[in-house]
Amino acid sequence: MDLAQVNSILQASYEDLSPQLRQAARYLLANPEEVALTSMRRIAGHAGVKPSTMVRLARAIGFEGFEELREPYRSWLRGGEGAYEARARSLRDRGAGGIHALLREIQEADATALAGTAGPAVGDAIVQAAQTLTGARRVYVLGLRSCYALAHYFHYAYGMVREEVRLVDGSGGTFLDSLRGLGPQDVLLAISFRPYTRETVMALDIAVEAGATVVAVTDSLVSPLARPARHVLLADTTSPNFFQSLVAAQSVIQQLLGATVASIGDDGLQAIKESERRLKQFDAYWQEPRRRRRDGDGDSEIDEAGLDEEDPTP
Repeated sequence: MDLAQVNSILQASYEDLSPQLRQAARYLLANPEEVALTSMRRIAGHAGVKPSTMVRLARAIGFEGFEELREPYRSWLRGGEGAYEARARSLRDRGAGGIHALLREIQEADATALAGTAGPAVGDAIVQAAQTLTGARRVYVLGLRSCYALAHYFHYAYGMVREEVRLVDGSGGTFLDSLRGLGPQDVLLAISFRPYTRETVMALDIAVEAGATVVAVTDSLVSPLARPARHVLLADTTSPNFFQSLVAAQSVIQQLLGATVASIGDDGLQAIKESERRLKQFDAYWQEPRRRRRDGDGDSEIDEAGLDEEDPTP
């Protein structure tokens, strides 16, 4: 049996599985390379289930145990097909059988991941991380490749609150230069998920050596970002799609931004006011022109929407 057949069986059996087995199945579908290379215990930890759940899943789809299930993944990896290619091939095959069912799976996976970013424990972790950010001399924000959009969003929005925030993006080959000045009073907010970007992991080593505090947004407590971090904010990225989902990660970033702004003082509010003033001064946002014309009697002006200038009530 090859990997494509295993994926087909997982997909066909998905609706009949228990919630825990579904969670394990989603992880296997999204991370074939890890299944081929990593121990069952670690795979279960990354998937958020018990190791016994992996064994039960293997038996539920016709294998004697997890090691037998793993063999098609190892054969696939030896064949040289990349993980993205394998997922895209599986996605295409599944779409041929009904695209709406596939879309429901993607939606359900995102909803499950999003639910994992809620609750008191998650909220406490986010509040603590926000306090660390607001107490820092300077905040460096790092997210590369697919995580760049998350990093850019946080940097742009948080930059309205305080000036001492830097986006580490490596533009023009200046990746290491962007970390210049990083020290014990600073915080590095780093975002990365499997497969972890090499430069992001390298930046964490630099931050640790400089004595800076690390806040990590990642997908597992055994992530290379989690080990040196003071605060670890988890987001599940598994998806039936060929590429990881960042829906839950966006929720974490949104909450972290909200928690930091909620704790700002008058200086932060003044900074936001000044940012808005400048945006208005620069005419940054498009607005529909409000052309004026005379009404039929020539007594008053009516704008294009038909509202009387003297009485704005519709």
